[in-house]
Amino acid sequence: MTATAADPRAWLGSLGIWASLDTIPAPEVVAFASAVEDLGFTALWVNESSGREPFAVLGRLAGATTRLTLGLGIASIYARDAAAAHAGARTIADLSGGRFVMGLGVSHPSSVGARGHDYAPPLAAMSAYLDAYETAPWSGPEAADPPLVLAALGPRMLALAGARTDGAFAYLVTPDIVVDARQALDAAASDAGRAGRPILVAAQAAILGSGPAVDEAAARWLGAYLGKPSYRANLLRAGIPAAAIDEVGPGLVRDLVATGGPNDLGRRVAELRAAGVDHVAVIPLSASGRQADLATLRAVASAG
Repeated sequence: MTATAADPRAWLGSLGIWASLDTIPAPEVVAFASAVEDLGFTALWVNESSGREPFAVLGRLAGATTRLTLGLGIASIYARDAAAAHAGARTIADLSGGRFVMGLGVSHPSSVGARGHDYAPPLAAMSAYLDAYETAPWSGPEAADPPLVLAALGPRMLALAGARTDGAFAYLVTPDIVVDARQALDAAASDAGRAGRPILVAAQAAILGSGPAVDEAAARWLGAYLGKPSYRANLLRAGIPAAAIDEVGPGLVRDLVATGGPNDLGRRVAELRAAGVDHVAVIPLSASGRQADLATLRAVASAG
């Protein structure tokens, strides 16, 4: 387990934003972070894909914000070695005055292959990476490590997160899935003799509005993820029929993408919290497919 400066709940609060900022012009990235902060959200999570280097983005945002906790959700263990990842986490924590939460994940076979690496068995790969992360050399300023969470869906990765880190980050989950994840995470922490309850973060896609255009946008967004083996396996494990996953069925879309007015979006956030999520990271989308949509962002903020 990492030695952190405080319980991650105090850093993250209960409601934040997760956004893919890769295709947004740089000035708009900074403006979006400022809007997230001004609207009262407590955290902004930045992703890692094949676009912008996330530590560089977070370094810029550390200087452009004053209260907002910044999260890396999620750094791939195949993008850099553990020493570089730990140095990056400590650097952003230092630049932001401690307003940072680190996230690590094993990514997906297709993404790892695109980087020129072989995808190793996930649990063994993450365990070895954590060993190296925890013992990485550091000659920078003395400070407590930032909180660390693992991208975790299945029971074994949740167990690893509960036993060795500050918690887990779940993506594409329903409230029912969250209930099981919460139990697995807590049981692992208890078995490991951990003091305190690990944090559970869950991302929730949202689109302001309703009607065919919104439904189509939600299905397109979700369909891009359902071919990933880890997401598919988790949904199957939850009892969702394979046909519904393959067809991106409307019921599954409704379960995984919140749509409607501010109250509808707020209701989904409340359902996740009631199921055991400590921090909901809303993904604000638009009917046109835009990421980091300001209208949805404001609607979620108004719902509280």
